[in-house]
Amino acid sequence: MNFSHTSFGPITVVPGESGSTFPYCTSIFINDDARVLIDPGAGPGPLEKLKAETHVDIVVNTHYHFDHIAYNYLFDDAKIFINEREGGCFRKRQVIGSLLGLSEVYGDEWVDGWVERISNPDTKPSPYSPQNNHKWWLSSARIDGTYAWGETFNFGRVTMQMIGTPGHSHGFSCPYFPDYGLVYTADMDLTDFGPWYGGSDGDIDAFIESARKIAGLDAEIFVTGHEKGIVKKGEFTEGLATFLEKIGKRDEKILARLTEGRTLDELSDMGLIYKKKFLVDDWIYMWNKIMMKKHLQRLVKHGAVLKKGERYIAAR
Repeated sequence: MNFSHTSFGPITVVPGESGSTFPYCTSIFINDDARVLIDPGAGPGPLEKLKAETHVDIVVNTHYHFDHIAYNYLFDDAKIFINEREGGCFRKRQVIGSLLGLSEVYGDEWVDGWVERISNPDTKPSPYSPQNNHKWWLSSARIDGTYAWGETFNFGRVTMQMIGTPGHSHGFSCPYFPDYGLVYTADMDLTDFGPWYGGSDGDIDAFIESARKIAGLDAEIFVTGHEKGIVKKGEFTEGLATFLEKIGKRDEKILARLTEGRTLDELSDMGLIYKKKFLVDDWIYMWNKIMMKKHLQRLVKHGAVLKKGERYIAAR
């Protein structure tokens, strides 16, 4: 195969289109006795090229989010695996709606409407999110198996361990290749936006704990799912500190607006996490509101904010 991408032995890093910015991601290809593709979200260009040059036996999804499963459907002869916590997403699409936040914010009927919309390739796209993208339907259509956290796979020369790293999603997992000192960190990605825990299954404190666990692995090469790509351990550790600091900065922005009591909806409409211009998209509004809710719950838990009825106010 004539890859122009960076390889570490049989492990090849496949950069995503548009610099691996959402809704694309960096993918990993393992050219071994079993040919394995991890998170086929790199986009049609690099993935169709990969498919033309080799056969993919196994597709592994680290979690169920769109940008990491979007092109599962291209590899129709491959066996598809996802973590056991999220396997239900590929058995009943309403589970995606529940985990991602649709039920929490809009109700179960909205979830059913979403499933109907993604089944139609002619559904009008949403402004800023992939909520109506037909690839949701195509790439969540089947599952061949699940893996457990801590499970080890042997593909030939390559041994892969699946590290459980909840926080970004309920079952979020990071593939670790100890013999090559490499770990795929997926959405622990060091981007300027900061950590994302905008689904109903996201968890701020779990995200922080998982990120620190990954940083502590015996690895020298860290491959992020977005933008940065390949970074050495020192750069990852330094970047991770800045990345996680954004959580505290979000807290500070929220606290600054709580000198008087405000409701969750009032705070969400201020655009403190996602900018206001993006809130016209139903899903961006949903993610923004859920992230705001998680921050408020955390601030209440830590005693920094008081909840009085439906209103939140900074503790004095």
